[in-house]
Amino acid sequence: MNSISILEAVNTSSVQFHGQPIITAMAAGVAYVAMKPIVENLGMSWGTQQQKLMKSLEKFNCIHMNMVAADGKLRKLLCLPLKKLNGWLFSINPSKVRADIRDKLIAYQEECFTVLHDYWTKGSAVRKSGTTVDERTPLRDAVNMLVSKKHLMYPEAYAIIHQRFAVESIEDLTPEQIPQAIEYVHRVVLDGEYLGKQIELQMPARQFDDSELYQLVCLWSVALLIRQDTQKITEALAPLGLPIAVKVNANANDLDGFIRSAGLLLLRESSHIAKQVSPPLNWRLEITRMQSALH
Repeated sequence: MNSISILEAVNTSSVQFHGQPIITAMAAGVAYVAMKPIVENLGMSWGTQQQKLMKSLEKFNCIHMNMVAADGKLRKLLCLPLKKLNGWLFSINPSKVRADIRDKLIAYQEECFTVLHDYWTKGSAVRKSGTTVDERTPLRDAVNMLVSKKHLMYPEAYAIIHQRFAVESIEDLTPEQIPQAIEYVHRVVLDGEYLGKQIELQMPARQFDDSELYQLVCLWSVALLIRQDTQKITEALAPLGLPIAVKVNANANDLDGFIRSAGLLLLRESSHIAKQVSPPLNWRLEITRMQSALH
């Protein structure tokens, strides 16, 4: 069976993590954070996330730490190294969190995609801070209204803003552009104005024809099915404590982020087919599969 270290907290402190205070504890020179309060604050099942963390000990380096819990009693809490909290959040399915913070998580994951891309293609990733979280809150509220009124998905709603202002994230907007973006979103809600209808904005040139695109979509579907089957297999093997099962599960977990990012890209590239009055049956099946898995 997998073993996990038990450490005593040396001291505790409060740090800011994306605008929210979290309690951390130091042990053996490493900062750790108790995961249960964070998971429950996100509105997710602690039991499910606890199993996920326990099955990926080598990936997340979790430990049990004796800390003072919220009730004031000393308890053994499952803790994650603070430096790995970003990566854990990156692996979360936005559909599993509370509705009022879902768009923030999606925006954060989009930022992660950009950072990873910049690091591997440009050699570095620079954090942009054109506006603060509070300054962007009215825009997020407008996006919430757009999603509700137009029955869009959050990635689609944010994509409208990204393309209109030629940015990769709303965090790239300048303070002057925030009210412009809010006004634009309100106009879309009230007048039905859609980005695709604005002829002055050029859509990116298509890289694949529909036949080539369909092959990529099918490849994505196979990857999704393999990931789902792998999850069932590793869950069945987990009680045996086989090292290979732990390794396979860790590698499979790494696929989640890539499957999501690739799926969103393919949904975007195939949007012209999804909007057809009667798309071909094979396309309907694949698009439905992607939409169901990603949202």
